[in-house]
Amino acid sequence: MTVRGSEESVEARLRSGLLVCWCGGTLRPWGHARARRVATFAGLAEVVPRRGICRDGCGRSHVLLPGFLLSRRKYAAVVIFAALALRAAGLKVSAVAARLRLPVPGRAGQMWSVPASTASSWLSRFADRAGQLRQGLLGLLPLADPQARPVAAAGSPSADALAVLDAVTAGLRRRFPRLGTVAAHEVAAHLTGGMLLAPALPVLAGNTTLIAMAAVTPS
Repeated sequence: MTVRGSEESVEARLRSGLLVCWCGGTLRPWGHARARRVATFAGLAEVVPRRGICRDGCGRSHVLLPGFLLSRRKYAAVVIFAALALRAAGLKVSAVAARLRLPVPGRAGQMWSVPASTASSWLSRFADRAGQLRQGLLGLLPLADPQARPVAAAGSPSADALAVLDAVTAGLRRRFPRLGTVAAHEVAAHLTGGMLLAPALPVLAGNTTLIAMAAVTPS
């Protein structure tokens, strides 16, 4: 599942019983997940996500992913979403990959591009579920923005889904001051529990997740 805020904030909320499981139970500390290196536009980042376990509900444990990550992906969500946006704008897969320039570790000033095969896997997985994602987001849009206007078609199923996600994100920014800087990839990560590109798209989390996001500062 996805959590918002700094490592210190997540730790404090976890120990205070303020993080909630999908079932409604209270999460408590349960060690850490394995360390992982994630490629970002600023370089490689090493992340060691916290784990929590539901003590008074279903008893399941969860990896608490920060909002800039998606489950089982070696690239930050913002990199993946840059690829989705470029593809929605009409670029070919090879051109999308070539535009995603990341710093070479340990070599100042040198850059490398995301492999075309990697970008293609993101784009095809997203396209396969774009219609389902769009419908789920349309159902959540009134919760994010009670006065939201209809979202116009954007030219393709993937572009349509991204357009609705942008509308949900904009609604959250207007409705909740603490979400004034939230990005679309963070919203997608929260609503899917980090499973946006998992083999099966989960049912989108609703009002509880949106309110929980709004309650936490991004620090």
